[in-house]
Amino acid sequence: MFANGYIGRMSFRPTAARETWICRQKLLRKTRSFFEERGVLEVETPVLSRAGGTDPHLDYFETVSPKRYLMTSPEFHMKRLLSAGFGDIFQITKAFRKEESGARHNPEFSILEWYRLGYSMETLMDEVEQLCSQILGSPVRAKRTRWEDAFKTYGKMDPFEKKTESWISACKQMNIPVPQNAGEFEQEDWWDYWMVMVIEPELGKTVPEFIWYYPPSQAALAQITEDTKGNRWACRFELYIHNVELCNGYQELLSAEEQAARFQEDTQLRKKMGKPEPETDSLFLEALRAGMPACSGVALGLDRLFMLALSKERIEDVLFFPDDIA
Repeated sequence: MFANGYIGRMSFRPTAARETWICRQKLLRKTRSFFEERGVLEVETPVLSRAGGTDPHLDYFETVSPKRYLMTSPEFHMKRLLSAGFGDIFQITKAFRKEESGARHNPEFSILEWYRLGYSMETLMDEVEQLCSQILGSPVRAKRTRWEDAFKTYGKMDPFEKKTESWISACKQMNIPVPQNAGEFEQEDWWDYWMVMVIEPELGKTVPEFIWYYPPSQAALAQITEDTKGNRWACRFELYIHNVELCNGYQELLSAEEQAARFQEDTQLRKKMGKPEPETDSLFLEALRAGMPACSGVALGLDRLFMLALSKERIEDVLFFPDDIA
């Protein structure tokens, strides 16, 4: 019995079979070859940093003395390399996110992240399809659904509906539980709830599917664009295959001033949510001020992609020692 009351597997044995691991290593070599053939440079950046990201939806692991953050993504360090003139780069590394373990989650996981100079969001989405085709062994041609249309098509809701009563009524119509604190929900709370409960179970169910053009409040580190009606959208995309969320990509924000403002907004929201407030990465902001080249970048959960390639149901099937026996 562990201190938190959780009963572990109580076995020293790995959860991935030797045969599975051999197949995983072959896929890893294929991944590296994909980028080497395209002249993309492999890099290696720290997993420990003096500063961390401010995303309110991500929780971080911290060391005690000296205080350091285990990186949730190599993004900031890789962008410093871009600003230093390293050109197209990719990295395969460990990332760490403080969240519950599950069929598709482990607090420590393998991430593939890459950046392409001069690429638009659409061009990078094409390259994501090409990589997935190579790893999965069959052509991946994903349909592209705007975030707003996903709510209307799968969720039967206008995401910009402001009335709480309308959302509660829709819960009953969709036969999903009404959140206990629904009266305290703001619009973005409904977005998160609807995405998890209604929309994500439909994404990529029969064919691969990109969700793209998110609202500006969910831009994170993406550029903002305007459509022909004057509506503002974030140049961000995610790919789902068989309901598995695989990646998160942006046409990258280049303005240090805008990024600093977003960091401040995120920090204020984290404070409101009672979450730790990590040190802002001043060196990353300095890199943006120095001039990061126009580019698009994407982070992809490599363990999840390998799960799909090897027809595994749980992430532990492609890992040796998941969190509960690490």
